[in-house]
Amino acid sequence: MIDPARLIRSHIQNMPAYEPIVPFEVLSQQLNRPVYQIIKLDANENPYGALPAVSQALAAMPFAHIYPDPESRALRSAISAHHGVPMDNILAGAGADELIDLILRLMIEPGDKIIN
Repeated sequence: MIDPARLIRSHIQNMPAYEPIVPFEVLSQQLNRPVYQIIKLDANENPYGALPAVSQALAAMPFAHIYPDPESRALRSAISAHHGVPMDNILAGAGADELIDLILRLMIEPGDKIIN
């Protein structure tokens, strides 16, 4: 029988664990403060909430419950047209973490040194 731990590369196993931000509702419990008394700025969060126009646009989306195009074709096409950059040169992702992860997977080798 193969030990599952041996399937994971050693440099990955030895990496320190990722420490995510404390979710809003957890922070509220930890501080024993109501959510409306907390303003978080540690994860690029907007303390003012969504603009009314954004909320209206989201509410008007007919298929918000359906998984979106994983290649973000409409967004990339609009960015391409606006900036005059080929669509194939534009990468869209679900947040900076995903984009950083994709770039690192493409560019670095085990043992490489990076500054983040």
